Amino acid sequence: MTDAPTDALPCAEKLAFDTARQAQAAATVALHQHGTKLQIYVCQHCALWHLASV
Repeated sequence: MTDAPTDALPCAEKLAFDTARQAQAAATVALHQHGTKLQIYVCQHCALWHLASV
């Protein structure tokens, strides 16, 4: 049995935000609640916003 090709984007498992403002708010919450520094970026695959560790 072979693996069937998938149409899933490489970012399918990541949190996605519609706007930079939403992504930045999530990054701010992560910093205050967990001390985790995150940066936001617009994805070349889905054109939504994601978070990345710094």
